Amino acid sequence: MPRWTAQEKEAYRTEVMQRITAAMPSVMQEYASINWEEELKGYHTEHEYYPDYIHAPIHGLTDSYTNPQSCLAWDAAMDAIIPLSHKVSCQQLREKMAELIPEDTQIETVLELGAGTAEGALALARRFPQANFRVTDVSPYMLVISQHKFNKAGFSERASFEQVDARHTGYPDNSFDIVTSSLLFHETPKEWTPKILKEMYRITKPGGWVLYADTYRGEYALSASFQEPWLDDFIHFNFEYEFAKAGFTELNYIRYAVGLWYMVGRKLET
Repeated sequence: MPRWTAQEKEAYRTEVMQRITAAMPSVMQEYASINWEEELKGYHTEHEYYPDYIHAPIHGLTDSYTNPQSCLAWDAAMDAIIPLSHKVSCQQLREKMAELIPEDTQIETVLELGAGTAEGALALARRFPQANFRVTDVSPYMLVISQHKFNKAGFSERASFEQVDARHTGYPDNSFDIVTSSLLFHETPKEWTPKILKEMYRITKPGGWVLYADTYRGEYALSASFQEPWLDDFIHFNFEYEFAKAGFTELNYIRYAVGLWYMVGRKLET
Protein backbone atom coordinates (compact mmCIF):
# COMPACT_ATOMS: atom_id res chain seq x y z
CA MET A 1 0.00 0.00 0.00
CA PRO A 2 1.76 3.21 -1.13
CA ARG A 3 1.88 6.25 1.12
CA TRP A 4 -1.08 8.52 0.48
CA THR A 5 -0.54 12.04 -0.78
CA ALA A 6 -1.94 15.02 1.12
CA GLN A 7 -4.66 15.30 -1.52
CA GLU A 8 -5.63 11.64 -1.09
CA LYS A 9 -5.82 12.04 2.68
CA GLU A 10 -8.05 15.08 2.33
CA ALA A 11 -10.31 13.26 -0.12
CA TYR A 12 -10.56 10.35 2.31
CA ARG A 13 -11.46 12.62 5.24
CA THR A 14 -14.09 14.32 3.11
CA GLU A 15 -15.64 10.99 2.13
CA VAL A 16 -15.72 9.83 5.74
CA MET A 17 -17.40 13.02 6.93
CA GLN A 18 -19.96 12.85 4.13
CA ARG A 19 -20.87 9.29 5.10
CA ILE A 20 -21.17 10.22 8.78
CA THR A 21 -23.35 13.23 7.98
CA ALA A 22 -25.63 11.09 5.81
CA ALA A 23 -26.01 8.49 8.57
CA MET A 24 -26.70 10.85 11.46
CA PRO A 25 -30.46 11.40 10.94
CA SER A 26 -31.10 7.67 11.38
CA VAL A 27 -28.66 7.57 14.32
CA MET A 28 -30.50 10.36 16.09
CA GLN A 29 -33.81 8.62 15.47
CA GLU A 30 -32.41 5.36 16.88
CA TYR A 31 -31.33 6.99 20.14
CA ALA A 32 -34.14 9.53 20.46
CA SER A 33 -35.78 7.50 23.22
CA ILE A 34 -32.78 7.74 25.58
CA ASN A 35 -33.44 9.83 28.67
CA TRP A 36 -29.88 11.05 29.12
CA GLU A 37 -30.43 12.71 32.48
CA GLU A 38 -31.81 9.50 33.91
CA GLU A 39 -29.34 7.13 32.25
CA LEU A 40 -26.29 9.15 33.32
CA LYS A 41 -27.16 8.92 37.01
CA GLY A 42 -24.37 7.17 38.87
CA TYR A 43 -21.74 7.93 36.24
CA HIS A 44 -19.03 10.59 36.45
CA THR A 45 -19.43 13.34 33.86
CA GLU A 46 -17.23 16.03 35.43
CA HIS A 47 -14.18 17.10 33.42
CA GLU A 48 -11.74 16.35 36.25
CA TYR A 49 -12.79 12.69 36.51
CA TYR A 50 -11.45 11.61 33.16
CA PRO A 51 -7.85 10.48 32.49
CA ASP A 52 -5.75 13.21 30.91
CA TYR A 53 -5.47 11.40 27.57
CA ILE A 54 -9.22 11.71 26.99
CA HIS A 55 -8.84 15.46 26.53
CA ALA A 56 -6.33 15.07 23.68
CA PRO A 57 -7.46 15.59 20.06
CA ILE A 58 -8.10 11.91 19.30
CA HIS A 59 -9.30 11.63 15.71
CA GLY A 60 -8.77 15.39 15.61
CA LEU A 61 -11.62 16.01 18.08
CA THR A 62 -10.69 17.35 21.50
CA ASP A 63 -12.67 15.76 24.37
CA SER A 64 -14.57 13.57 21.90
CA TYR A 65 -15.29 10.79 24.43
CA THR A 66 -16.70 13.26 26.95
CA ASN A 67 -19.02 14.74 24.31
CA PRO A 68 -22.37 12.96 23.88
CA GLN A 69 -22.73 14.08 20.25
CA SER A 70 -19.34 12.59 19.34
CA CYS A 71 -20.25 9.34 21.08
CA LEU A 72 -23.57 9.17 19.24
CA ALA A 73 -21.64 9.51 15.97
CA TRP A 74 -19.18 6.73 16.86
CA ASP A 75 -20.92 3.85 15.09
CA ALA A 76 -21.58 5.99 12.02
CA ALA A 77 -17.89 6.88 11.97
CA MET A 78 -16.84 3.23 12.26
CA ASP A 79 -19.28 2.25 9.53
CA ALA A 80 -17.56 4.81 7.32
CA ILE A 81 -13.92 4.30 8.30
CA ILE A 82 -13.65 0.49 8.56
CA PRO A 83 -15.00 -0.33 5.06
CA LEU A 84 -13.18 2.58 3.41
CA SER A 85 -9.86 1.87 5.13
CA HIS A 86 -9.85 -1.89 5.59
CA LYS A 87 -12.23 -3.27 2.94
CA VAL A 88 -14.31 -5.21 5.48
CA SER A 89 -17.49 -4.30 7.32
CA CYS A 90 -17.65 -3.56 11.03
CA GLN A 91 -19.78 -6.68 11.46
CA GLN A 92 -17.14 -8.81 9.72
CA LEU A 93 -14.44 -7.33 11.93
CA ARG A 94 -16.35 -8.18 15.12
CA GLU A 95 -17.62 -11.60 14.05
CA LYS A 96 -14.18 -12.73 12.93
CA MET A 97 -12.77 -11.55 16.26
CA ALA A 98 -15.38 -13.50 18.25
CA GLU A 99 -14.70 -16.62 16.17
CA LEU A 100 -11.13 -16.72 17.46
CA ILE A 101 -12.51 -18.22 20.68
CA PRO A 102 -13.61 -21.83 19.95
CA GLU A 103 -17.39 -22.08 20.11
CA ASP A 104 -17.30 -25.15 22.38
CA THR A 105 -15.27 -23.27 25.03
CA GLN A 106 -16.97 -22.96 28.40
CA ILE A 107 -17.38 -19.20 28.73
CA GLU A 108 -19.33 -17.81 31.69
CA THR A 109 -17.86 -14.34 32.29
CA VAL A 110 -16.62 -11.77 29.77
CA LEU A 111 -15.17 -8.31 30.34
CA GLU A 112 -14.80 -5.73 27.58
CA LEU A 113 -12.41 -2.88 28.40
CA GLY A 114 -12.67 0.43 26.57
CA ALA A 115 -15.83 -0.96 25.06
CA GLY A 116 -16.97 2.11 23.15
CA THR A 117 -20.43 1.12 21.93
CA ALA A 118 -19.82 -2.54 22.85
CA GLU A 119 -19.85 -4.09 19.38
CA GLY A 120 -17.12 -6.50 20.49
CA ALA A 121 -19.12 -7.62 23.51
CA LEU A 122 -22.26 -7.99 21.40
CA ALA A 123 -20.47 -10.29 18.95
CA LEU A 124 -19.27 -12.45 21.83
CA ALA A 125 -22.75 -12.40 23.41
CA ARG A 126 -24.18 -13.85 20.20
CA ARG A 127 -21.45 -16.52 20.07
CA PHE A 128 -21.69 -17.49 23.75
CA PRO A 129 -25.35 -17.22 24.79
CA GLN A 130 -24.62 -18.61 28.25
CA ALA A 131 -22.08 -15.90 29.16
CA ASN A 132 -22.54 -12.83 31.33
CA PHE A 133 -20.82 -9.55 30.48
CA ARG A 134 -19.19 -6.57 32.16
CA VAL A 135 -19.09 -3.73 29.62
CA THR A 136 -16.71 -0.97 30.71
CA ASP A 137 -15.47 2.37 29.46
CA VAL A 138 -14.38 5.69 30.94
CA SER A 139 -17.01 7.48 28.86
CA PRO A 140 -20.49 7.42 30.41
CA TYR A 141 -22.02 8.35 27.07
CA MET A 142 -20.53 5.27 25.42
CA LEU A 143 -21.92 3.15 28.26
CA VAL A 144 -25.43 4.55 27.84
CA ILE A 145 -25.30 3.75 24.12
CA SER A 146 -23.91 0.28 24.86
CA GLN A 147 -26.74 -0.47 27.26
CA HIS A 148 -29.29 0.70 24.68
CA LYS A 149 -27.80 -1.71 22.15
CA PHE A 150 -27.74 -4.64 24.58
CA ASN A 151 -31.37 -3.95 25.45
CA LYS A 152 -32.33 -3.87 21.78
CA ALA A 153 -30.53 -7.17 21.18
CA GLY A 154 -32.39 -8.80 24.06
CA PHE A 155 -29.22 -9.30 26.11
CA SER A 156 -29.88 -6.79 28.90
CA GLU A 157 -30.18 -9.41 31.64
CA ARG A 158 -26.74 -10.74 30.77
CA ALA A 159 -24.77 -7.51 31.11
CA SER A 160 -23.76 -4.75 33.50
CA PHE A 161 -22.26 -1.43 32.46
CA GLU A 162 -19.54 0.18 34.55
CA GLN A 163 -17.36 3.28 34.26
CA VAL A 164 -13.87 1.85 34.62
CA ASP A 165 -10.29 2.96 33.99
CA ALA A 166 -8.61 0.08 32.16
CA ARG A 167 -5.34 0.58 34.05
CA HIS A 168 -6.83 -0.28 37.43
CA THR A 169 -10.26 -1.84 37.11
CA GLY A 170 -10.80 -2.80 40.74
CA TYR A 171 -12.01 -6.29 39.82
CA PRO A 172 -10.69 -9.25 41.84
CA ASP A 173 -7.90 -11.45 40.53
CA ASN A 174 -8.93 -14.27 38.19
CA SER A 175 -12.43 -12.93 37.50
CA PHE A 176 -13.15 -13.46 33.80
CA ASP A 177 -13.05 -16.26 31.22
CA ILE A 178 -12.43 -13.69 28.45
CA VAL A 179 -10.94 -10.22 28.76
CA THR A 180 -11.32 -8.40 25.48
CA SER A 181 -10.75 -4.96 23.99
CA SER A 182 -10.33 -3.38 20.59
CA LEU A 183 -9.10 -0.17 19.02
CA LEU A 184 -7.82 0.96 22.42
CA PHE A 185 -4.03 0.98 22.40
CA HIS A 186 -3.63 3.26 19.39
CA GLU A 187 -5.59 5.89 21.33
CA THR A 188 -3.73 5.75 24.63
CA PRO A 189 -0.28 7.00 25.69
CA LYS A 190 2.51 4.44 25.47
CA GLU A 191 2.85 4.34 29.26
CA TRP A 192 -0.66 2.90 29.46
CA THR A 193 -0.11 -0.17 27.29
CA PRO A 194 1.92 -2.32 29.72
CA LYS A 195 -0.27 -1.20 32.64
CA ILE A 196 -3.47 -2.20 30.86
CA LEU A 197 -2.02 -5.51 29.69
CA LYS A 198 -0.82 -6.32 33.21
CA GLU A 199 -4.30 -5.54 34.51
CA MET A 200 -5.90 -7.68 31.80
CA TYR A 201 -3.69 -10.59 32.83
CA ARG A 202 -4.45 -10.15 36.53
CA ILE A 203 -8.22 -10.34 36.10
CA THR A 204 -8.25 -13.17 33.55
CA LYS A 205 -9.01 -16.58 35.04
CA PRO A 206 -6.33 -19.27 34.82
CA GLY A 207 -7.03 -21.00 31.52
CA GLY A 208 -8.93 -17.93 30.32
CA TRP A 209 -8.51 -15.93 27.15
CA VAL A 210 -7.32 -12.49 26.09
CA LEU A 211 -8.75 -11.17 22.83
CA TYR A 212 -7.75 -7.93 21.14
CA ALA A 213 -8.10 -6.15 17.79
CA ASP A 214 -6.56 -2.98 16.40
CA THR A 215 -5.39 -1.22 13.26
CA TYR A 216 -2.44 0.83 11.94
CA ARG A 217 -0.19 -2.09 11.04
CA GLY A 218 2.35 -2.23 8.24
CA GLU A 219 2.22 0.26 5.41
CA TYR A 220 -1.34 1.25 6.31
CA ALA A 221 0.10 3.22 9.23
CA LEU A 222 1.77 5.54 6.72
CA SER A 223 -1.63 6.69 5.49
CA ALA A 224 -3.21 7.78 8.78
CA SER A 225 -5.64 10.53 7.85
CA PHE A 226 -7.06 11.55 11.21
CA GLN A 227 -4.98 12.86 14.07
CA GLU A 228 -3.86 10.16 16.52
CA PRO A 229 -1.63 11.75 19.19
CA TRP A 230 0.23 8.55 20.14
CA LEU A 231 0.30 6.78 16.79
CA ASP A 232 4.08 6.88 16.35
CA ASP A 233 4.58 5.10 19.67
CA PHE A 234 1.86 2.59 18.86
CA ILE A 235 3.21 1.49 15.49
CA HIS A 236 6.60 0.75 17.07
CA PHE A 237 5.17 -1.54 19.75
CA ASN A 238 5.90 -5.25 19.37
CA PHE A 239 2.57 -6.52 20.61
CA GLU A 240 3.49 -10.19 20.70
CA TYR A 241 6.28 -9.19 23.08
CA GLU A 242 4.02 -6.87 25.10
CA PHE A 243 1.31 -9.50 25.60
CA ALA A 244 3.92 -12.14 26.47
CA LYS A 245 5.63 -9.76 28.90
CA ALA A 246 2.28 -9.32 30.67
CA GLY A 247 2.16 -13.10 31.14
CA PHE A 248 -0.09 -14.38 28.34
CA THR A 249 0.90 -17.54 26.44
CA GLU A 250 -0.24 -19.43 23.33
CA LEU A 251 -0.28 -16.06 21.59
CA ASN A 252 -1.42 -15.80 18.01
CA TYR A 253 -0.97 -12.54 16.10
CA ILE A 254 -3.35 -12.61 13.14
CA ARG A 255 -3.38 -10.20 10.22
CA TYR A 256 -6.99 -9.98 9.10
CA ALA A 257 -7.43 -7.24 6.50
CA VAL A 258 -5.61 -4.15 5.27
CA GLY A 259 -3.98 -2.73 8.40
CA LEU A 260 -6.18 -4.78 10.77
CA TRP A 261 -4.91 -7.39 13.21
CA TYR A 262 -5.99 -9.56 16.11
CA MET A 263 -4.19 -10.96 19.14
CA VAL A 264 -5.54 -13.99 20.96
CA GLY A 265 -3.86 -15.77 23.87
CA ARG A 266 -4.33 -17.60 27.14
CA LYS A 267 -3.48 -17.33 30.81
CA LEU A 268 -1.88 -20.56 31.94
CA GLU A 269 -3.69 -22.83 34.35
CA THR A 270 -2.14 -22.70 37.80
